[in-house]
Formats: sequence, structure tokens, C-alpha cells
Amino acid sequence: MSELAAELPAERPPAPARPAPASTRSRIGAVLHQPMTKLQTVVGFGAGLVTIVGTALSLVGITSPVSSKGEVVAVVQDRARQPVAAATVEIYTPQDALVTTLTAEPDGRIVHRVREGRYRLRVTHPQFNGESRHVEVHAGERSEIRILLAARPPGPAVKTVMAPSPGRIQKFFRDLGF
Repeated sequence: MSELAAELPAERPPAPARPAPASTRSRIGAVLHQPMTKLQTVVGFGAGLVTIVGTALSLVGITSPVSSKGEVVAVVQDRARQPVAAATVEIYTPQDALVTTLTAEPDGRIVHRVREGRYRLRVTHPQFNGESRHVEVHAGERSEIRILLAARPPGPAVKTVMAPSPGRIQKFFRDLGF
């Protein structure tokens, strides 16, 4: 053994430190020590997929376009706040161009979609005086307006007068052509 002892150095270098068991290393540390190429690949693939899906949806038209229309809701009532059915509601532009003519439902309502802008509503009914109102409609919104109609006053009394039947002398002259 002396020969072996002579060949061994007198001082031994310190033993290399053994790595800690896998259970003591944190998973976050293990992920952070991985090459970034895997993470970059996953992120790039996800971004590409989102771009393709977004483009396909916009081309197909599944996304809803921003509406340039709003709703006009008119409620037609008498002075006692009772609904007036079958009232005629005409919608005009500011230039007095007729947009549409509608008939009120039994509850006195009309609902119609129009483009954003200002409108004039004219309401008529045979038993009531007509009324006009202005309304402004905004895109994607509902503009509600209540229109109260006043009862039409009774017209002048009509008197029927019966002319007396012609006498004998009037018949004689009429028969002669006078």
C-alpha cells in the first residue's frame, strides 16, 4: 500500500458539491432556467392564432357594425292620459320630406327605427285636433315622446230646413217652363 500512498497526493481537493435533490428546487426556478425559445414559440403561435381568427370574423361579418340608427317611440294619448288607438303618426325630416306613416297600436304606441338626426312627428285622428312635435334621435338609442291630443270641439249644429212643396200656381208656371 505504500506504493499507492506515494502516488496519492497529500492534500485532497474538496469534493464537488452535490446538487440538491429535485424536491427542494422550486418549479419557478426550473422554468426560469429553461431556454426562452419554447416560450417564444408558444407566444408566437398564440398571437398568430388570434390574428387569423380576428381576420376571419371580420371578413365573415360576425362582428356587429356600429348602428347609425335609433328608435323613435311615440305614445299618443288624450288629455285624460288614455291611449288613442288608430291615430296616424307621420314622421318628417327637417326639410319636410315624409319618412313614413304609421298607425298607433291599441296602447297608443308606435315604434320605428330611423337614422340619427332630427325629425318632426305629426299626429292626426278624426276625433282629436292634430299635433306636431320635434324629436332628436341618436344612434343606438331610444327617443320616446308623449303626444297629448285635445278632443275636437263639436262643430256647429246643422239645421235642416224643409222647403214647402210648391203650390198649384208654381206648378203651372214650372210646367210651362218658367
